[in-house]
Amino acid sequence: MPIYEYACRACGRVFEAFLLRRTDETEVACPDCATREVERVISRPAAVSGSGASAGPRGGGCGPVG
Repeated sequence: MPIYEYACRACGRVFEAFLLRRTDETEVACPDCATREVERVISRPAAVSGSGASAGPRGGGCGPVG
């Protein structure tokens, strides 16, 4: 389920919305002022620390299993 970030044109709040379908975008409204005058903004990618799963057991990964 994609998470999109929006900015309200009326009050300036930036918020996230979960959309099941692209057509649901017409229903996105600002949680503060309830206007539908919103625009999608480009989000910064999340930072990844460490080397992830390729680092082996000491690299963090998913943690202990079992």
